[in-house]
Amino acid sequence: MHGVRLSRWSQSYFTAAVISLLLAEMIWASGVADPLNNVSGPWVLVGVHLTTIGFLSLLMLGALHQFVPVLTETELANQPASGLTLGCVVVGLSGMILGFLALGQKTPGVILWALPIGGTLVVIGVIVALLNLGVTLKRAWPWTLSAWLVATGLAYLLLTVLAGLTFALSFADPRLFPPSWHAVLSGRGLAAHVMGGVGGWLTLTAMGVSYKLLAMFTLSDEHRRVAGWLAYGFTAVGIFVVWLSRWIQANRWSEGAWLLVLVGLALYLWDMRDLYRRRRRRQLELNSRYAIIAFLFLATLLLVGLLVRPTAMQPMDLGLTFWALYGWLGGLALTQLYKIVPFLTWLDRYGKRMGTGKIPRVQDLVDEDRDRYAYLVYFVAVALGSLFLYAHWSTGFRVALATSWLATLDIVRALYHASHPKATGEDT
Repeated sequence: MHGVRLSRWSQSYFTAAVISLLLAEMIWASGVADPLNNVSGPWVLVGVHLTTIGFLSLLMLGALHQFVPVLTETELANQPASGLTLGCVVVGLSGMILGFLALGQKTPGVILWALPIGGTLVVIGVIVALLNLGVTLKRAWPWTLSAWLVATGLAYLLLTVLAGLTFALSFADPRLFPPSWHAVLSGRGLAAHVMGGVGGWLTLTAMGVSYKLLAMFTLSDEHRRVAGWLAYGFTAVGIFVVWLSRWIQANRWSEGAWLLVLVGLALYLWDMRDLYRRRRRRQLELNSRYAIIAFLFLATLLLVGLLVRPTAMQPMDLGLTFWALYGWLGGLALTQLYKIVPFLTWLDRYGKRMGTGKIPRVQDLVDEDRDRYAYLVYFVAVALGSLFLYAHWSTGFRVALATSWLATLDIVRALYHASHPKATGEDT
């Protein structure tokens, strides 16, 4: 990786992320959170934020603290700040969970203030990460396409957590805002919050990281052509206009902007197809092979967006959101972890010993023939869970999520063994 130092904290981010995913799946499978009957219920909010902040955001931040230096071919500005961000986000998310659960009590009392206090810690952690990653990115100006996508995603992350903190304060003490604001926050403000988080932060960052990682792991050309830059431009501008139109209630703008987003994501998928076709590694490893399934989830979202009018899409909202979070974003994240974790472990344990004796290969730290079944079960369970949400079949959704929990647990087992390889004679 061009002499870039390993992040001391990325593996800890990944550990916190997969624990959050397991907890979220457990909540959905247990039935304590029932999005079909009460989409704004306390346990539903816990499950959603364990997924978006605990799983996806922590995983993205952990990856960025390692791969922004790789993208820019320079050192991370401040290694200890990476640990500070992790601590703030984990403790802050824990406080938010306590606050959400207090919303379900008749007399929530002081514990409800854990929600804005936790939200404040998350914001602090995000600001520290933005400064740390921003300074690192600044050193590498002018930026590549991946760097532009990551930088734009980080900007949306700040907007999203600041909006979330505003919601938390309104829950803790409604008197802080005039009544007219509560209507805005609970309506179009919430829609903008979701768009900024899922579309702006998670999707744009996933695009940026995937360009770098899949080019690296498939030995493909990292320099993207016109299609990649158009994908970034259309998607980023479209998401911003949708986000803004949600706040100012400009529905006509929103409909046109959605078309821009769909075109941008379609160009991204076309460019990823080109990346795969131009690869020099003919035999794909599991992370690259099964990432294609995550891209198929994204392609399905695009087809629905093109074929179904926005006014007719509302009954599908829950299923489509789950499809996006767990199929497209979660699937891409879990498949890439399967390569990132052993890759970082190998660099840390064996990298300095190259050329000094026999050492294992990166792929020797995992067992693809065994582990591929867990990924297949995960993707099938997520697809079924999404369909059951659309069909309003709560029992089916719970069974699907229990199945995905078992698959995730097996994936976590594989990641643990990859990060703790057995000692060999060469290690002593």
